[in-house]
Amino acid sequence: MEAIELHRYDEEFLAGIAKKQLLIAVNQKTGAALGYHERGWCAQQDPNVRWQRASGKAELLSYTVTRRAYSPDFPVPLVHGLVELEEGPRLICRIDTDAPENVQVGMALKAAFDDKGLIFRIVRGRAAHTARRKTARDTAKQSRPMAA
Repeated sequence: MEAIELHRYDEEFLAGIAKKQLLIAVNQKTGAALGYHERGWCAQQDPNVRWQRASGKAELLSYTVTRRAYSPDFPVPLVHGLVELEEGPRLICRIDTDAPENVQVGMALKAAFDDKGLIFRIVRGRAAHTARRKTARDTAKQSRPMAA
């Protein structure tokens, strides 16, 4: 089996996860959060980039429910989602829920950590309502779950 080489960017992100910290890269000059998948800044090794803790607040943009086990470490049903952090970056993650039928695009989420790493939990109450209102205004973000 070939060894997987991680870029310095991945190492920073995963080192944060190991410490139970969700980190984002930020441009020190502008204060703008840099996306996890936008690697142009990373390739340039820009000295203006620094890592900081994210708030952990996120909105669910899309999701899928896996109903066929691929590992005993991840029992089904397993929900994966595309989330947008409050700071702007998007990432794919696990969604913690015992009721995947209740998961909805636009739900407010909060980053947490379990024994397998980063996971997002559903926020109840006012924050969830605010996230749904925001999503309703921005119909371009709407999507439906894919069958797995």
